[in-house]
Amino acid sequence: MFEKIKQSALSMFADNNAALLSLLIIGVDLFGLYAYLGTRLFLLSPVWIFLSVYGIATLMYLYVGARILPRIPERLKPQALVYVVILAVAFRFCVLQAPPSLSTDMYRYVWDGRLIAHGINPYRWAPNSETLRFLRDPIWNPLEYKAYQTIYMSVSEFVFALGYYLFHENLIGFKFIYLAFDVALIFVIKAILARLGRDPLHIFWYAWCPLPIVEISLAGHQDVVGVFLVLLTFLLILNEKSRPYAAVALVGATLTKGFALLLIPMFARTYGRRFAVVAVVSLVYLSMPMLVYLPEFMHGMRQYLDSVNVNSGIFYFLNKWMIHVTRYHYAISHWLCDAIILSTVTWSCIKPAESAIDLLRKTFIILSITLLAVPTLFPWYLLWILPFMGLISQRPIWALLMFSGLVGLLYTYYVYKMPLLWVPYAEYVPFYLLLTYEYRTWVRDRKNDEPKDQKRVLSVSEHLPL
Repeated sequence: MFEKIKQSALSMFADNNAALLSLLIIGVDLFGLYAYLGTRLFLLSPVWIFLSVYGIATLMYLYVGARILPRIPERLKPQALVYVVILAVAFRFCVLQAPPSLSTDMYRYVWDGRLIAHGINPYRWAPNSETLRFLRDPIWNPLEYKAYQTIYMSVSEFVFALGYYLFHENLIGFKFIYLAFDVALIFVIKAILARLGRDPLHIFWYAWCPLPIVEISLAGHQDVVGVFLVLLTFLLILNEKSRPYAAVALVGATLTKGFALLLIPMFARTYGRRFAVVAVVSLVYLSMPMLVYLPEFMHGMRQYLDSVNVNSGIFYFLNKWMIHVTRYHYAISHWLCDAIILSTVTWSCIKPAESAIDLLRKTFIILSITLLAVPTLFPWYLLWILPFMGLISQRPIWALLMFSGLVGLLYTYYVYKMPLLWVPYAEYVPFYLLLTYEYRTWVRDRKNDEPKDQKRVLSVSEHLPL
C-alpha cells in the first residue's frame, strides 16, 4: 500500500502537477485535524479548541475548492476524484470514535429506540412519565426536554428502532448508521452529477465540507437520513418508471424532518396527479404510528417550538427591530416569516419545473429560505442545503459555504451558558453581504450571457426527463 502511495507521489512530481499533490497533502493535514477531534472526550470544554480546529478545517476546505481544484488538469481528474472520495470517508471514520458531546440529541434517539423495542409508542408518554420509570438508566439522565413527548417523526423513529436493535445503547453504533447514510449520500450526489453531465469533482463541495463531518459522524445527528432521501428523490425522478418510488422517498424525507413537506406541492405540480396520489397515500401510511397519538405529538411539538428559538436569521433581526415598534413583535415576526416561506412555496408552484436543473434550483431555494426564516437554525440544519452546492450551478455559493463555517460560532453558548450578543452579527452580516455581492455578480453575468444560458438550459431539458 505504501509503495503504491510512493509511486503515485513520484508520478505527480513527474507530471509536474502541483495541484494534485497539494490536494493530497492538504487532505492528509485535514485527516490529522479530524483524528485529533476524534480523540477528545468532551469538545465543549474548552469550546475554543473545537472552534479553532473547526475554523482551520473550514479555511483549508475553502482554499482547496477555490485555488487547487480549478488547477487540476482534465486528464488527472479521475485520480483526484478517487482521492477526494477516499479521504472524505476517512475523515468521517476519524471522528466516529468520539462520544457525541456537541449535543444530547443522540440520547433521545436511543431512548426512543428503546421504547419501540419494548413495544411502547414513543409519542404516547414523555420521558419523565412515571409509567416509564422502569426504563430509566444512564441514557435517561442526560436527556433534554424530558417533559416533552418526542418530536421526531415516524421514519426517524424507524431508524432509531433499527439502531437500538443493532447496537442497543452503543452510541458509536448509532453514529455508524448515520455515517453510512452520509457516505451513501456522497455516492448519490456523484450519480446525479453524472446524469447532469457535471464535473464529478463537484462532489468535493459536500464530501469535504467540515459541517457534515462534524455534525453527522462526530455529533451523530439524524438529519442526514432525510437529506439522503431528498437527493435519492432526484436520482429516482430522472427515470420515468421510478417516479412513484421518488414520491415515497420524498415522503420519507418529510417524515424525517418536516422541511421536505414544503417540496411536495412543487413536485406534484411538475409531475401531476399520479405523483400527488402516491405521495398522499405514502404520507398517511408511513405516518400512521404518529397519527395514532397525533394530539400528544402536536403537544410535544408545540412545547418545543415555543421554548426553543436559537440562532435564527431573518426571524431574529425582524423580532429585534419590531421590539421598538410593538409589544406583539414576537407573534408578528412569526407571521412574517411564515408568510415568506409560504410565498416561496407558492412561487415554486406557479408553473412546472422546466428541467431537472430547474427542479434542483427551486428545491434549493425553498429549503434555503425556509432555514433562514425559521426561528431556530442549529448548525446541522444546513445539511439540508449543502449537497446542492455542486449540483445547481457550475460554481458553489460561496456565501453559504462561508456560513457553514461561521455557524459553528453558535457553540460559543457553552462559554458562559448563554447566547453571546455578537454571535448573530458575526454569523449573518458577512453572509448577507457576500450573498448580495454574489447575487449581483450572477445577475450581471446572466444578462451578458443570456443567449448561451438559454441554449444550455434547453439542452439539459432535452437530455434529462422530467
